[in-house]
Amino acid sequence: MSLDSSTRATETRIASLDVMRTIALFGIIVLNYHGYLNFSGALSTSKQSIFERWWHPFNGVLANPFPVGFVLIAGMGVSLMIDATNSKQLITEIRWRLARRGLFLLALGYGINWVWPGTILPYYGAFFLVASVIAVWPKTKLISLGLIAMIVAAVVESWRFEQSLKGNFTGWLSPAEPNTPRNFMIRIFIDYTHPLFPWLAFFITGILLGCIYLRIKVIRLKLVAISIAAIAISYSLNSKINSATNSQSNHDKSLRHLISTRPFDRGLLYVISAIGVVVAVFVVVDFLCERYKDSTVIQTARITGQMTLTIYLAHIFIYNAVVNKLKLVTPTGLDTAMIMSLAVYISAIIWANWWHNRFGQGPAERVYRRFGG
Repeated sequence: MSLDSSTRATETRIASLDVMRTIALFGIIVLNYHGYLNFSGALSTSKQSIFERWWHPFNGVLANPFPVGFVLIAGMGVSLMIDATNSKQLITEIRWRLARRGLFLLALGYGINWVWPGTILPYYGAFFLVASVIAVWPKTKLISLGLIAMIVAAVVESWRFEQSLKGNFTGWLSPAEPNTPRNFMIRIFIDYTHPLFPWLAFFITGILLGCIYLRIKVIRLKLVAISIAAIAISYSLNSKINSATNSQSNHDKSLRHLISTRPFDRGLLYVISAIGVVVAVFVVVDFLCERYKDSTVIQTARITGQMTLTIYLAHIFIYNAVVNKLKLVTPTGLDTAMIMSLAVYISAIIWANWWHNRFGQGPAERVYRRFGG
């Protein structure tokens, strides 16, 4: 979902943001196809290879960085749109543009969710709607909101876990469908795949990173060091607390759940470690894009990253056609999902670069810009 405003991009784009989108897109396709094809097998915890554990769509180490990367880059894009030197009138126009884009993605995502449950699109729309309000906030206020998002998510999930240990039913906080206003709001804010609590923390991290983007070249090593420290501290603390609370008492179980680094446990250490991983990766990608900016690989990935909305929608309809309608692919495990993902991803890269050379903006991006500005 690029940030250009014309049919053929005329304004200066930041290559590393587009390349990060391309990288994130690959992981999202693999995780989606693996999860949809092999849902029962993906949930299994027995006899899995190291690659199956890594690519586990719910708890694997690779289940988190790709979608988090998408959200973080979205935050950076918002920050780069609103410059502190812009006039009040221009800032107001940009905020309305963000609101329109948010409404478009929210509505599109709500529709897509009926054929592709768990899609990130409605959450993406919610992030842009929130951005239309908070994008001009001072850094201290943004950081505070990010911390609140982390804490609320951890407290709610911890409370739910404790209630489950007591035999109390909290299924009303996990509605099967977003079929009422209440269920829809519950999903957007605290439940399902990418709720604002805690994912707003990732989005705000992107906004803050965008604020200092012009200085990243100077502080790269510092950012990488901080990121690695965040990852190391999170996993070390998780390991130590798990070792110290190894009993089956409800108290120990609750504490282990609270300090979990698994995505759907939504703990504080999960958020901190995920931010560390994605920021470190972005800094490396930004360095490579600067050093090899004229290389074919970077240019190809940059163009592909400008059409992620079109490709994302296409991978959904391709799956439904190939798997559900034509029955050409059947689940056998990670191998099938990976082969199908690579086929779709490579085809998408070839198509995106051909389309860009002939028409500029992708078809979905064209509609998105027409509505959102």
